[in-house]
Amino acid sequence: MTTIHLLGSEGFIGRALQREAGDLSLHCWSHRHSDPNQNFDLLDLASWQALLKCQPKKVILLSWPGLPNYQESFHVTRNLPACVELIEQLVQAGLQRLVVAGTCYEYGLQNGSLREDQLTDPVNCYAIAKDSLRRVIASRYSQQALQWCWARIFYPFGRGQNPNSLLPSLQRAIDQGDPAFAMSSGRQVRDFVPVDQVAKLLLALATHAQAYGIYNCGSGRPVSLRELAEERVAKSLSSTNLELGVYPDREDEPLAFWADTSKTNLLSP
Repeated sequence: MTTIHLLGSEGFIGRALQREAGDLSLHCWSHRHSDPNQNFDLLDLASWQALLKCQPKKVILLSWPGLPNYQESFHVTRNLPACVELIEQLVQAGLQRLVVAGTCYEYGLQNGSLREDQLTDPVNCYAIAKDSLRRVIASRYSQQALQWCWARIFYPFGRGQNPNSLLPSLQRAIDQGDPAFAMSSGRQVRDFVPVDQVAKLLLALATHAQAYGIYNCGSGRPVSLRELAEERVAKSLSSTNLELGVYPDREDEPLAFWADTSKTNLLSP
């Protein structure tokens, strides 16, 4: 069995991936590991050496420092070139299959059900950097033996999520018995996908012989933030009241968008 090397194993999605790996062989790498055989920091080239010595054949690349500061220029000036160089060195070391975590923000301000073959038009630095990395991979390795997959992840939620995200924040207010919970207008329509489902797709892309190119990683089900919050309040039998419109809606996101999962569904056994 070929080992899958997971770069960024201790983040939200990385931990979910470890939970879902089952019998698959995983080698976990993170800047949070002190063991030199597991320590990896995207921004510290010296830390790459242990990974490269393993001559990995399969890699899932989750590492991306600095989130959730989406508008910072370091995504383009620092993270992007580091990823380009890392992938080049991995290919030279014998990499055969690469799965990279992308973002739904690559679609920019487009509304509706979004397909992988639509043109991208990112508007924040994070998405610009991710979209640029995908273009580099597609351009540089299209004629080589590297099999690559790009997972455009929508809005994952679940165990281990950032406590400041919408659902954990709302659940905390409910658990504390807060009389009110302040949020944005709630009219934004999004695609919320369980993080364990994201992990399963990434593992499928790493192991499926025919998987290639871009894949949407979402549920395919549009739901408004207000609906999502109301469902959580009702499920918790809470009296917490939603205060809508306290915070402004983000301007770097469209009003309503979700994943077309037609291509992703073809991977199902």
